[in-house]
Amino acid sequence: MVNYFKLVSDELLIKLNQTRQFIKKHNPTIGVLTEEILRSFLKNYLPKSVSVEQGFILSENGMLSKQCDILIYDSNFYAPFYRINDIVVVPSDSVIAVIEVKTTLNKSIFHSVIDYFENISMITGAKKYLFVYNSCDITKLSGYFQSYKHKGDYQQFDHNTFQSLPDEITGINNSYHLRKDSVIGDREQIGYSSYFFNDEKGTEISALQNFYISVYSLIEEYNDKNRKTDESRKERDSYYKKGDLNSYFAFGLFDM
Repeated sequence: MVNYFKLVSDELLIKLNQTRQFIKKHNPTIGVLTEEILRSFLKNYLPKSVSVEQGFILSENGMLSKQCDILIYDSNFYAPFYRINDIVVVPSDSVIAVIEVKTTLNKSIFHSVIDYFENISMITGAKKYLFVYNSCDITKLSGYFQSYKHKGDYQQFDHNTFQSLPDEITGINNSYHLRKDSVIGDREQIGYSSYFFNDEKGTEISALQNFYISVYSLIEEYNDKNRKTDESRKERDSYYKKGDLNSYFAFGLFDM
């Protein structure tokens, strides 16, 4: 399965490059198509108990989110408030995950992502993912966080602002999958970490596999919590060997 996800990662990047062959100077259109590439992958490989679409989230008090590249929501128990073609407005209670998709990542793009997820966090408590096709080097991300201009005089993330940051950050070229974590270095901090694993043949496990398992497991947890399930059902991640730890990367944002 490791080689399979490597092939799928390559396929997603090939589809992105195919788009760029024909549409070279219209970034909004490229952005829309890159979102659709990932939506199509998730629609094919996630349980049919959820829907994978684009649109907006409406809170109980009437607040409307910014447009979401990918919404994963419970379409069995919740119908959209509004739909036109493939764009929906869904209740905040129905949303399981929000995924922001970027073709590339630099400091200004990343800072806009932080602002975006701050808005999303005011509307829903759903899990927040950032997915990047042509991702920057993982070592640059700490600097992107540290250079973010906060509102007010206090220029550092804290426990409150940390909640609005993306829960997981996935790059497929460069390949890494960062998660919020406690980080132990010179002192204990809260930040992000990424573990890099190899399979039994020494092949690096793709970040796309880690991303997919994370989203799939999130849906399983949601289903188990909200519905009666067959206790004998084997969980999806049991099909994937975690592998042997190859390397580890982490950075802190603020003290515990």
